[in-house]
Amino acid sequence: MTVSNASYLKGFYDQTKAMGLKAVNSDFTFEIEGFEQNYLLARQCPWPNVATQGEIEVPTPMGASAWEPQQVRVNHQGAVTFMEVTAGSIDQMLVDIIANGGTFNAKIYEGTPERYLRYKRITDAFLQIDDPDRDWENRSQVLTFTGTMFFHYFGEIVEGNSSDYR
Repeated sequence: MTVSNASYLKGFYDQTKAMGLKAVNSDFTFEIEGFEQNYLLARQCPWPNVATQGEIEVPTPMGASAWEPQQVRVNHQGAVTFMEVTAGSIDQMLVDIIANGGTFNAKIYEGTPERYLRYKRITDAFLQIDDPDRDWENRSQVLTFTGTMFFHYFGEIVEGNSSDYR
């Protein structure tokens, strides 16, 4: 017998609704310090969090074991994608980042730089970008630069200037 009668399900609906609007994955912008003008070209980036790096197995008597957490992870990595424009803004940004020492700091906004709920600050980031493929038959996609960003995140969250960025 099912337990999913209407009043039972309404209780879950009400509890879920009371928690507030759900975060939408696309509601972010990524802004590299010194290259703020390119934030609208950043299509994908990681949303860092604070968690332990993993587990430590601790031996106990009788061949048993217990778990303890490792240190908090501060070195992170994740996929990035930038959309290129005909002026070559992203290609030039990548060259300029290397010319400036290869690392950068950035902000990942929940919202936009003008209106946001919060942002997370990342430091000493660098990019490993894969060579994009150009294709004569591909008339349906913009040119993108994709790769991996390696960075440090120490749990810094700056509260926003808007209660509703939409």
